[in-house]
Amino acid sequence: MLGCGERASAPDSQGRCIFGDKAATLQSPQAMSEILLIRHGRPDCDHRTWIRGREFGTWVTCYDDAPLDKSLKPAPELLERVSTVPCVVTSPLRRSLESASMLAPGRPVLTEALFKEAGIPTALPLRVALSPGAWDALARAAWLLGMAAGDESFREARTRAAHAATRLVALARQHGAVLLVGHGMLNSLIVRVLRGSGWTGKGNPRAYWGCVALQNATP
Repeated sequence: MLGCGERASAPDSQGRCIFGDKAATLQSPQAMSEILLIRHGRPDCDHRTWIRGREFGTWVTCYDDAPLDKSLKPAPELLERVSTVPCVVTSPLRRSLESASMLAPGRPVLTEALFKEAGIPTALPLRVALSPGAWDALARAAWLLGMAAGDESFREARTRAAHAATRLVALARQHGAVLLVGHGMLNSLIVRVLRGSGWTGKGNPRAYWGCVALQNATP
C-alpha cells in the first residue's frame, strides 16, 4: 500500500512497480459476482379452510391469481439489501411481479417464463379434507418421488433450473449482481445447481420473502 503522497513509477517489463530499489509485483484482485434469490411474498388467499384433494387444483388457481397479502411485508433490512442490485428478474406470475414492485419500486424488471414456479400435481381425486398447506406438501412429495408429474416432472424442472442458473450467472457477470424474485421450489433447485458449480452463501429459499445470497469470483 502506498503512503500519503508517495508515487509509484510505471511498471517495468516484468509487470512490477519500482519504489526506489524495491519491487512489488502487481496483482489484480478478482471481482465478486453476486446472485440474490428471493421468494415472493404471501398471496392473499385462504390458507386455512380445509379442502378435499379434488379441490386442490382450484385452490392452486386461486393462489396463482391472488394479489399479495400486504400485511406481510419484506423486512427493512431486505429492502436495503436489494436497493443497490442493478438487475432485477422475475417470473411472469402475479406474486413474483408484485413482490418485485415492493422490493424495487419504480425500477425496470426483466420478466422471463424460465423462472416460473416448478409444476405441481393438482389432480388429487381424494375425498379426505386437509389444509391447503398439507395438500401442497403431499402433492410436492409425490412429485419429488416421481409418483405424479403434473404439468412438469421433477426431472424437467431440474433441467429448467440448470438453464435458469446459467442465465443468472450470465446476468451476474454482466451487471456485477442480479436479484431473482422467484418461487420456493424453483429457487431451491437453482441454488442447488449454483452451489454445485462453486457459488457460496447462505439463506432460506423457501420462506415468504426468504433470501439466499450467493457469491462467486469473476474470472
